[in-house]
Amino acid sequence: MKRMRPFIELSGGLLVGILIASVTVASPPPFRITIEGWAPYFSPKSAVVPMYTPIRWENPTATHHTITHDNCGKPNGACAFDSGPVPPDGVYELPGLEPGEYPYHCTLHPIMRGILVVTKGTMATKI
Repeated sequence: MKRMRPFIELSGGLLVGILIASVTVASPPPFRITIEGWAPYFSPKSAVVPMYTPIRWENPTATHHTITHDNCGKPNGACAFDSGPVPPDGVYELPGLEPGEYPYHCTLHPIMRGILVVTKGTMATKI
């Protein structure tokens, strides 16, 4: 078996090295939303997030909560996410979403509502 070398010999005996680089693309840090026990309940309540940015809800309260897209359970509704019960000190994280508007709520506490606006942009903002 012939062993391959990281050099190529050109005419005239000139050796040229080949550099093989590995590129690792880091995913962006998650956009963080905190669940609170008082209004507005989700902080921030409204956010603009670039597409495919991970989104992380953190529940520091003493109560279970859900993060449920408003389309879940509707006829012909595309349910983009539904966390199920997130326990106290628990988290729910999405890897990211396609561009669009995503109103959501807590099914256990319907007064708790928020909205994500996912854009093709590159900057996350609280609105």
